Amino acid sequence: KHGRLAMLAAAGWPVSELVQPYLSKALGLPDLLAAGEKAPSVLNGGLDKVNPLFFMGIIIFTATVESVAIKTARGPDYVPGDLGFDPLGLYTGKDEPTKRDLELKELNNGRLAMLAITAYAFNEFLTKVPVVNET
Repeated sequence: KHGRLAMLAAAGWPVSELVQPYLSKALGLPDLLAAGEKAPSVLNGGLDKVNPLFFMGIIIFTATVESVAIKTARGPDYVPGDLGFDPLGLYTGKDEPTKRDLELKELNNGRLAMLAITAYAFNEFLTKVPVVNET
């Protein structure tokens, strides 16, 4: 789950810096980016602009997902990380070597995304320049 979340964050961080100013202006909402048009984070600041109800909603959603996962029966065919969510059918119905290959690719990409999101945060903190302006 952590790798999947990191992959979403690694894609979402630069997209938020690119789209959020235009989106907030179009919807007439305040700009939530930190000073210098950087994504809000602990190192960048700007988290004070985000509504506390958003954080409470995230905590409730996360607790619900985790409590359901904990209560799920783990039988002999249980596979860690397999939440049974495959709407595109990329995993189901494949042979075992292909499944193992897809699992390893997801694991490695998740690890890389964890490093990337950490690099985004430190890069913006040290250079004071948004990630999207560095590429």
